[in-house]
Parts: sequence; structure tokens; C-alpha cells
Amino acid sequence: MLPKKGRKLPKWEGVLAGRQIYAETIAQLLEREHGGTHRAVKQVMKLTDASERTVKHWLSGQHGPDTVFFLRLVTSSPVIRAFVIGLIESSQGAGDDRHGVDQKAARRSSKTPDTQPARQDRRQNDRMNDPKTDPINDPITDALNDRQRWFLGRVAAGHRCRAADICGHWKVSAKTARRDIAALSASGLIRFTGARRNGRYRPASGAG
Repeated sequence: MLPKKGRKLPKWEGVLAGRQIYAETIAQLLEREHGGTHRAVKQVMKLTDASERTVKHWLSGQHGPDTVFFLRLVTSSPVIRAFVIGLIESSQGAGDDRHGVDQKAARRSSKTPDTQPARQDRRQNDRMNDPKTDPINDPITDALNDRQRWFLGRVAAGHRCRAADICGHWKVSAKTARRDIAALSASGLIRFTGARRNGRYRPASGAG
């Protein structure tokens, strides 16, 4: 009698692919928030009530925080919390945010009789000086906005994501989308790998 063959489930990608990638990503985020000195160890110990040895393992990427320690980080660390929210928003929008499907839908909608109002709405949303979608005085700070959390979550989940995806999902101008990505890169949360045309953004830990 032949053994039963279980159904293969889709493999997780990005930070969700395995414990080592998860550990390295958390280490990168904690270092970004607290630095790489011994003071960082004390700060994370205070936030989580974990032992010094355990926190050192987190910061070195040997292993990531489990169960209650991770939950304590989510509630006490703005960077970790923003990262998790980005992952959640990314997974919720995965079903209707596939790049190829969106492009086909956009082409189909462009052939309908309602294209003129749609184009007008798009132009209104993409105006370079629109204070609602492209504020001139929008500073790049350490606090991540909703668009950046969404982008960070998709990158961490292994999706290929660029400025055009921010424009399409959030209905903002390319200038705003590029500013969001530039802030994430400057903050050390993501990095671009590969050729300019075929490369992709990845978590700055280099995992994935």
C-alpha cells in the first residue's frame, strides 16, 4: 500500500520563511531602534523583562523572541509594532493586490465608457502639489506612516514591491511613493538588491 501524499502548502517567503530569517530581521529592527551598544541590551531587557543572555541572542540574530517576549516587543517597540502591522496589512491585501492582476484590471477598466471620470479622479489624486496626497512639508522622520508600514510588510513577506505599487494601492503620486521608500532605505529598514531594472527591495538584514 502506497503511503499517503500530503497536500503541499505554499511556502512562506521573506521574514516568514524560517526562524533564522525571522531572528535576523528582528535583530536588525532592534538595532535600528536601540543601537548596537550594551545600552541597547539594557533597554530591551527593561522593555521585555528578558534575561541579559536572551536579549544578547536576539540582538546578534542567534534566535528571535518567542511567545510572550515577542508580544511584549510588539506592545513596547514602535519599530517592531509598525513592522508587524505592515505584515498584517500585506497579508490582508494579498488576495486583491497581485501586481499582474491589477495591471490587467486597469487595462480592462480603461476600455469602459466610464474612463473619463476615472482618469479625472486619478489626476486629482496624483497632482504633485496636492497637500492631501503629496504634502510638500511632509518630513522624513523615524515614525512610519501607513504606506511605509504596508510597503515594509510586503517586502518582508517576500513580495516584489516598488513605488508604482504604493501609487496604485494608496492612490498617491510617484513623488510621494519615492519619498516613502527613500525614508525606509535611509532608516536602514530595507535595501535594494540586484540590477536597477530587475532588482528588488529586501529587508535590510539581507535575509530573504
